[in-house]
Amino acid sequence: MSTATWQIVLIDGLFLCLVVGVGLWFRAWLAREKERLDGCLELLEAQHARLERVSGRLQTVCRVLELMGQQEAPGVAAKREESKPMSPSPIVQQEESFEQAWKMLLEGVEPGEVARRLDIGTAEVELMSRMLHYRRQG
Repeated sequence: MSTATWQIVLIDGLFLCLVVGVGLWFRAWLAREKERLDGCLELLEAQHARLERVSGRLQTVCRVLELMGQQEAPGVAAKREESKPMSPSPIVQQEESFEQAWKMLLEGVEPGEVARRLDIGTAEVELMSRMLHYRRQG
């Protein structure tokens, strides 16, 4: 073979090495980016789960506040208690806990003590206490 042929073969070999090197670098870069994005996705999923829990708690507090805001006759409350199912759902139990928490806060029990006695979140009881405080001021 002539010198020109060897030069072409050598240049083609070097070009192929360069292409393979860039391809391997790109593949490694994609793997690192995938790992980084997977980590971000896991963090977002954890934050979403926490927000879902907080949202559920806030919805329960809103329902309790709506119940407290309603002016109902004494007979209506008695009828509602008679029609309660034998095993209340967790939402009903939670609403009852929040109703008891309101009563205890109105009696002057500390929010931490209310949360401990009723086994509900301290944040919810603190929120209820602040609402009660603002209601008394307004």
